Amino acid sequence: MRRSALCWASLLAALPAHAQFPPDAAIPDTGRLSILLIIYMSIVFFWAVVALFVYIGLFKAYHRLRRKYRERRKAVFRLGVELTLMEEPYEKIVEAFRPRRLGDLDISKEVLVDSIRHLTGDPQRALLRVAGDLGFVEHTLRRLKAGSRHTRGRAMEDLGLLHCSQAIVAILSIMDQESLDLKIVALRSLAAIGDPAALPYFLRAADTLPPTLIPRLASLMLEFGPKSHPYVQQLINQHGDEFPSLLFEELLKELAAGMKAPA
Repeated sequence: MRRSALCWASLLAALPAHAQFPPDAAIPDTGRLSILLIIYMSIVFFWAVVALFVYIGLFKAYHRLRRKYRERRKAVFRLGVELTLMEEPYEKIVEAFRPRRLGDLDISKEVLVDSIRHLTGDPQRALLRVAGDLGFVEHTLRRLKAGSRHTRGRAMEDLGLLHCSQAIVAILSIMDQESLDLKIVALRSLAAIGDPAALPYFLRAADTLPPTLIPRLASLMLEFGPKSHPYVQQLINQHGDEFPSLLFEELLKELAAGMKAPA
């Protein structure tokens, strides 16, 4: 008796659920659909993983081939460095560095700039002349407007090594908009160019740099030679508290020696 009462209670509780569906309604088999969905998603995930590995493999292969190609082209342009060191006629040096294929411009310029970094005297002056005659300077100036921070930073560094005086205005025009690390690259490039006309902008940059970088700024200004001493003295007067005591004394000694030196 008690068992039949429980059965009737279960039927009465199920009536609201049955009332939602007409008698001829087909109730889907959700268990079967769940299994099919799992199988479908597994297949999609498997092929997505396969596609990802194929993409990574092609990406690595492309960069490996590109690196090997650039190394072969660099070997061709290094002949120009050898001709420079052997003091061959200037026309032969220019022809050795002249780009011949699509993409050669960047490779030739990279070889030339890296060589300028390590050479001095007549070989360096010859390579600087080659850079001007082949349009490497104008190409690098255009790179200052690139959207990539890395490209702009590399362009500023190259312009410093190329001693490009016409780059001073272009570098100064974008320096205030750059991040701190690129500002340091820009100041280092201006110091490498060596035009004293840029010294007032070093003083202006001191107001935007962290205090810990003020001594570094002073050392960059000293690379301009004796003409920088008045500006370094002005920097010390404005930011003397930012210099360590030992460095402060060394700077004062160097400035005093520069004042005593004959003009």
